[in-house]
Amino acid sequence: MALGRILHFLSCTPYWKSTLVIITEDDPQGGVDHIDAHRSVLLMAGPYVKRGYISHRHANFGSLLRVIYTVLDLPAVNQYDKTASLLDDFFTPVPDYTSYEAEEADVRVYDAKKSLQKYGKNFDWRKIKQGPRMDDEGEQRKDHYQQKH
Repeated sequence: MALGRILHFLSCTPYWKSTLVIITEDDPQGGVDHIDAHRSVLLMAGPYVKRGYISHRHANFGSLLRVIYTVLDLPAVNQYDKTASLLDDFFTPVPDYTSYEAEEADVRVYDAKKSLQKYGKNFDWRKIKQGPRMDDEGEQRKDHYQQKH
């Protein structure tokens, strides 16, 4: 739910047109999947990333660095970064600027309202669906001072 909210927010901003979000685990530890303990999560999002695409290309952390270096037009730091797979299959030359829509979590898995009850807070899904309101300092101050401390 948090990742969905972050992507929803970013994709509704003017910065989205030049954004690439890379999501991975730093150490899967006990998160072994049913095929191979060496596998880990890798997700990418942005207007130049194919939506709903599943890559079957081998990747490692060097591959992520190579993608970052390539996007930023920087040279590789070492031979591992230079020879890592590029993961260019994730990308498309035709951007899709459609915003991501955060989806409400299935309450059988996670109930946001219930998790916030102990803090005396309420979760308003409709407010989240409205999208981001950025950089309104007056609103941020008001929200900050209205919070229970």
